Amino acid sequence: MEFDYSEEIEKIYEHIGKSKTMALATSCQNHPTVRLVSYIINDKKILFQTGNDLMKYKQICENNEVGLCVDNIQIEGIANIIGKTNDKQKHITEIMEIYKKYHLNSYKTYSNIDKEVLIEIIPVKIIKWDYENGKPYRIFISINDKTVKKEMYL
Repeated sequence: MEFDYSEEIEKIYEHIGKSKTMALATSCQNHPTVRLVSYIINDKKILFQTGNDLMKYKQICENNEVGLCVDNIQIEGIANIIGKTNDKQKHITEIMEIYKKYHLNSYKTYSNIDKEVLIEIIPVKIIKWDYENGKPYRIFISINDKTVKKEMYL
């Protein structure tokens, strides 16, 4: 069965929405950690804010390959530190306005703290679990290759 890459990507982003919480896994020096982050989607990138004194920030600085999970979707990506959340550069203020729209309490509480940074994750691989006639399968999406593959699990 052939899959249309653009159509499958749109289904994924429609499912995860413009904002939720997602489990973020980071790791460095054989020390993996996972926690929930409040994210937004902007231009097919996943963004969240965090403090530069926290474990996830330190791990991303050492190893920017990260994993995310929401519902039945797993995402592997590359994390980039964009800058401080209170920076007045246009691209940061635009992103923070979107963040404010979806996460007002977090925005009010943390965004003006000088140690808060904005992190962007660029997805490179997405795996979605689903069922067809009661049988499990996975859809593998490679962002770089723009390919989609379906694989029955059993």
